[in-house]
Amino acid sequence: MKFIPLHTTNTAIIYKNSLCSLASLLVLIFIALSVMLPILLVSLLSPYSGISESRVLFEQPKVQFSYQYIFVGHTEDATLIACSSFGNFNARLGNSTQNCEAIKYWTHDLDEDRVTDRLHFQLELLPLPSPLSHFDLLLFFEAQLSHKCQLNPPALLAHQLPLPTAAGGGLQNGRIQLKGELKLKQYVEFTCPFPGRNHRTHFRPVQLDTNNTLADISQYQMESLLGQVKVNPAYFQLAVQETYYKRRAPRLESGLTIDLEVDVLQVAARYHLSIWERLGQFWLYFASFFGISFYVMNRLKDFLFGRHIIRSWEIIPWKKLY
Repeated sequence: MKFIPLHTTNTAIIYKNSLCSLASLLVLIFIALSVMLPILLVSLLSPYSGISESRVLFEQPKVQFSYQYIFVGHTEDATLIACSSFGNFNARLGNSTQNCEAIKYWTHDLDEDRVTDRLHFQLELLPLPSPLSHFDLLLFFEAQLSHKCQLNPPALLAHQLPLPTAAGGGLQNGRIQLKGELKLKQYVEFTCPFPGRNHRTHFRPVQLDTNNTLADISQYQMESLLGQVKVNPAYFQLAVQETYYKRRAPRLESGLTIDLEVDVLQVAARYHLSIWERLGQFWLYFASFFGISFYVMNRLKDFLFGRHIIRSWEIIPWKKLY
């Protein structure tokens, strides 16, 4: 007749000794090693295990046009063409600001999530005395990142374009179309408040003295404005990728139109991790190594006690004898 197992009872051998004994000391050492070895391994492997002080998060910024702009151009006969939304700037330049007809601005929400995905800015110039040779364009925006906390890096979209001199020289009538995307230039990680530390990354806004009629007009230059923006931990900038020129006869379309199209895509932002986030990362790796360490130490104790290398009282349950 064949017997099959119907019930199994777990039995264990217990080893006992006094508190002040070599066996107790060795057991305490094994317990300490099972905890310290995972900590040591995580510390040594942290550059390769994913534990770091910063994290890169992808987020689509929320942008809003401040309806402030500056346009400065020069024609081939060295005539200055300028216009802006700043009354002080326009008053200082006088007749040079008479060639701007109108501006238009509109946005597109392509995925209908109430966040701007593409923006358009259009500047219409009256017929110029001679072809345009180059120009500077600056647009002031308000941008916001809110994935971990609300951050407002300055957003100054600036572009300098020299028009090609070959094949008929600069443009006098027609359209200049610029296509690009919004980029985040970041120097240091963003810091957000967390329990125990109320600190947030701060940004310096662009300062313009628009009320003082005697203020230095050089404050409106592209170099000066970009210099203020670049002292921030991060800022948004314009990256133009495509430029198109369309010439038209004056009888078909008089004047020059500058059209800017900007895609607002997700940007990679680096955030400084709080102590709690780093502890959470550390705990995941520690738990993995601790399970292995605890198992190895238990097997080592089984070997030492079972071979009587460590002397102690061995208590065997009576079922173990049969």
